[in-house]
Amino acid sequence: MKDFFNDRQIAHARRGCTSELRLAFHGMAFEVLADDNEILNLLRDYFSGLTETETTTATTQQRVYLVNSPLDPGQINWTPVERRKVSPLGLKEAYVDVPEGRWIHKVRTGMVMLQALTDPMIFGNLREHISQVINFINNQFLNYQQRQGYLLGHASAFNIDGCVTAIAASSGGGKSTLMLKALETDKARFLSNDRILFRPEDGKVRILGLAKHPRVNPGTLLNSQRLLFILPEHERKRFDAMPQSQLWDIEQKYDVMIPEVYGEDRAALSGCLKNLVLLDWSLEACEPTVLAAVDIEATPGALEGLRKSPGPFFQEADGSFPPEQCRGADIYAENLRGVKVWRLAGKVDFDRAIALFHEQGIL
Repeated sequence: MKDFFNDRQIAHARRGCTSELRLAFHGMAFEVLADDNEILNLLRDYFSGLTETETTTATTQQRVYLVNSPLDPGQINWTPVERRKVSPLGLKEAYVDVPEGRWIHKVRTGMVMLQALTDPMIFGNLREHISQVINFINNQFLNYQQRQGYLLGHASAFNIDGCVTAIAASSGGGKSTLMLKALETDKARFLSNDRILFRPEDGKVRILGLAKHPRVNPGTLLNSQRLLFILPEHERKRFDAMPQSQLWDIEQKYDVMIPEVYGEDRAALSGCLKNLVLLDWSLEACEPTVLAAVDIEATPGALEGLRKSPGPFFQEADGSFPPEQCRGADIYAENLRGVKVWRLAGKVDFDRAIALFHEQGIL
């Protein structure tokens, strides 16, 4: 396909997607159609242990098309997606809106996606960039649930018998490492690594996780004997020799496959949110690590690390794309009524944090 705006070429690309995979995420069923069956095999393996086995009970259906062919984005007048934190790697995404939806260009990988209410599509070297295919499917789930009134949060989370603890922080704050440390407790199950959805429901706060295995930086792997094997030996030696302050800033992602590392049935992607832990610790701090309760109604600004913009993929039910901005801290506080909120401060000490979780009955 050469012309982004040619309806006949788009329809032809869809007709070429004859291989099918069905997935289900918390009441939402996906019919994933691809022109390369190997892509579906990769997705089937990846989502094993994170999805529901039954798709017929889903309340909504969504088709997604995967086209294993790159598009040349050079002829389009793209609008850059501005980020609050500028990456040293440069521009990440750009977009252009069309009547059918929004074309999004992943600048660093060359992937191109059509975000639409019906039949969204992704083009590119799908095998090489399978994580972006996974993200694209998950974005459809996030969109749907936000249209149902769920609020998006930037947090990892674990589930114990339906009671969920979320851990919020800005990127690189240690939330993934702490969540994976909590999974060393046998009764804890994985709920989410980086995104949560939550809303008040029947006097409780319902929380949904994302069907995505943790993608973590090397510091997280070095902090766990269980996870060390994921790092190749030569990289382990290189990272192990780095000062902690330098290692903390490394952005190089590795997948932690939950069933492979922690065993089968160690994921539970929904529950009731009971605890929210706000990470406010620091590598430079000298004070001991402490865990204290927070009154977020009095200080809603404490929730800054939890707030998350829906991003350029979010599409309203009428097909429009709202300005990319976070909901107010007061709205987050209102949606968290009844949740015990904690602040973890002092120096970064994951073992001490887990001990404090046990002391407070969080684990």
